[in-house]
Amino acid sequence: MKHKIIGFCIFLLIGGVSTSYAVREVGIEIKADYKTKVSPELYGLFFEEINHAGDGGLYAEMVVNRTFKELVLPENCKIENGKVVTANGWPGWSRLKPQSNLHGWSEIAQDGGQVTISIDDQSPLNKQNYNSLKVEVKNAQGRAGFANEGYWGMAVVENENYNLSFYANSPTNVNLTASIESIDGNTIYATSTINNVQGTWKQYKCKLTANKTGTKARLVITVDRPATLKFNIVSLFPEKTYKNRENGWRVDIYEKLAALKPKFLRFPGGCFVEGCTLDNRYKWKETIGPVEERPGHWNVWGYRSMDGIGYHEYLQLAEDLNAEVLYVVNVGLSCQFRKAEVLTDSQIINLYVQDALDALEYAMGSTDTKWGAARVKNGRSNPFKIKYIEIGNENHGADYNRLYQIFYDAIKAKYPEIITIATAVVPDAPLEVVDEHYYKGSNWFLANSNLYDKQNRKGPKIYVGEYAVHTGIDEGNLGGAIAEAAFMMGIERNSDIVTMASYSEMLQNSNDRGWNYNAIHFDSSRIFGRSSYYIQEMFMNNTPTVMVDCNVVDNSDSHKPSIPQGLFGLRTYATDAEFKDIRITQDGNIVYASDFSKGSQEWGTEVGSWITENGVYRQSNNTLQNTAAYLNKVILSNCTIELKAKRNSGSEGFMVMIYKNDGYYVQWNLGGYKNTQHVIHGISDYGCMEDFTIRKPGSIELNRWYDLKLVLNNGHIDFYLDGQLIQSADINTNIPRFFANAGIDEKSGELIIKLVNPTGEPIDTKLSLTDFSSISSSAEVITLSGENPLAENSFDNPTKISPIKSTFDGVDSNFIYTVKPWSATILRFGVKKGLNTI
Repeated sequence: MKHKIIGFCIFLLIGGVSTSYAVREVGIEIKADYKTKVSPELYGLFFEEINHAGDGGLYAEMVVNRTFKELVLPENCKIENGKVVTANGWPGWSRLKPQSNLHGWSEIAQDGGQVTISIDDQSPLNKQNYNSLKVEVKNAQGRAGFANEGYWGMAVVENENYNLSFYANSPTNVNLTASIESIDGNTIYATSTINNVQGTWKQYKCKLTANKTGTKARLVITVDRPATLKFNIVSLFPEKTYKNRENGWRVDIYEKLAALKPKFLRFPGGCFVEGCTLDNRYKWKETIGPVEERPGHWNVWGYRSMDGIGYHEYLQLAEDLNAEVLYVVNVGLSCQFRKAEVLTDSQIINLYVQDALDALEYAMGSTDTKWGAARVKNGRSNPFKIKYIEIGNENHGADYNRLYQIFYDAIKAKYPEIITIATAVVPDAPLEVVDEHYYKGSNWFLANSNLYDKQNRKGPKIYVGEYAVHTGIDEGNLGGAIAEAAFMMGIERNSDIVTMASYSEMLQNSNDRGWNYNAIHFDSSRIFGRSSYYIQEMFMNNTPTVMVDCNVVDNSDSHKPSIPQGLFGLRTYATDAEFKDIRITQDGNIVYASDFSKGSQEWGTEVGSWITENGVYRQSNNTLQNTAAYLNKVILSNCTIELKAKRNSGSEGFMVMIYKNDGYYVQWNLGGYKNTQHVIHGISDYGCMEDFTIRKPGSIELNRWYDLKLVLNNGHIDFYLDGQLIQSADINTNIPRFFANAGIDEKSGELIIKLVNPTGEPIDTKLSLTDFSSISSSAEVITLSGENPLAENSFDNPTKISPIKSTFDGVDSNFIYTVKPWSATILRFGVKKGLNTI
């Protein structure tokens, strides 16, 4: 996954987001000419341990920090100001989440009971898990013991069983009472006893049966007499996991993934594979075998991964989902967004290559090979199948090019049948598939539905490994999902070159929002799919086997370029700056001239300490980021804007904002990026730089007035600084406002038509079908829509935006179907051949 853009963001709160378009009728001409065979593995899933997607999510373990190593950091890392800092100086963009190795654990001392708990590394359970919980009970007359809060509380269901296990080391014979109870201890959901706990390390087990349902519970273990004992690998699993497997999947989350019917599973990441250092990379050999022998590792997303979902479990998950395996290997680079470490020693590089080959042998090797035998030891005699291997994750540049070639040659020499995936175009190297990632705004996805229409068919195949609308959606909204649907239609249409695609990370525990753009949200007891999840479900369950000719005829004005319009604004970033002599002219007439000696009544502010003094408008706080003030008197179109600006103090220059309208604006940033560049950004969807970025080296001096002029002409903008033209930009105002695709499911004999309406008005589509010998009169209809583009699902209303199935009985060779506002619609109906194949 890509580094999240956090600079220069402003979240605009504007009354009303819908825009009225003139679209009323659109023609759709569908011919039975076969155009493109759709890849049989077009849509799959991407899984990464982020946002507690696995630990505290799909992995059904209910105990957090079961090895008491939550704060054990990678080698050569330290904590500074609450962040993990690497030897290369990466300061960690995610704040460190756990604060100690006792994370999740607490003492229970009630009614006179006395106890202390601490971390102990003497007489370890094993070399992998050397920390244990030392429990010193001084008085057991009341309750004395310890508790685990789970992942933001445990959930139990009445009459269901929960399996507790732990390792204990006790010189004294003691009896233990285990219970699942409410956080305040007032409600006991389940209880059991474990007698005669004594001796060196030994595993103990018991079953807890819930007598009622609770959603915020904890595990409590108390001791019946004064004693000092140690615990490790304290684990609590629901008996009811997927297929009732030990160490298995949480059922509701697994079922949500399985409902998508993915054709492949990409794992284990993501930046998770790379690590913040090479020592911190994903090491598959440490994730197989008994869980008590897995050391786990600190996760680049700010918490420790138990690696209970290990390499073997990932392979099993893919098989459960009936999905091909896409395994991602570390190529000898730590995360390049975190000041990467790079392998240069050929001997060490060979060790990394061998590690990748060993992983393939573990999955597919015969039982008489070293790692095939290890697979058998872990309970699997039959081999798994790996079809794809990705060499690195989001890596690029000369170092990657060098390492890619080494890995490619070694993999192909031993496993020529495996399809390799590169993370960038590597010059003069064999390339089978290249992985491309897109985190953009809604407008970008709408404008780039045709991105692959003119792709060079002679080049490598493309895997769109991660994509999501990631600005202006908070935790998600319908508008973003509809834009993603339009982009997916372009993927389907070009499936001869784009052979695979997977959405951004699928899973997010709602209590951990390190990365917001996840399709499924859950907590300990609840789950819901975002609108983006349901778009994925609709497309993945309704994928044609071949695309046919589909032409949209839109004679309305909606798709034609328009003159951008919006407000004018001023901005700063960690800078005290002043502005004056602002003048806007249209057709030679002055439509606004500032007079700040009279105040700033015509200006609205969103962030900042904006004041008028001495005839200037000043943002005086040089520590505030993303400040903004805007002129609410004039709507800009074609015009000339002139003003003076001065930097008083702070780390950057100053900015002007134009065309502020419905979450979109253009920003001219003078002296940005620590006063090193002049940058033009096209910013959409309430937030971050997305549509375009134009850079030029430059800085802004202190205490000097600069003359700024912007000339706006039909979407073309010229930017002048002190009378010199220094930059220009063109605004894309020709964003399509309707999308259609059509294809045949050759197995069912059905025509599948997909229609996307990203506007606030219904659209009458006039469909014309030719070259079909017969057409069913009734269609199955699947529609995802809502009252506005900001609508989204939640725990309280999990299916507010979800597909609705219906039928339409007016299908013919020529018929009209009305597409709802803010919607994605699928029509399926039978057709008979008479098709002209290509």
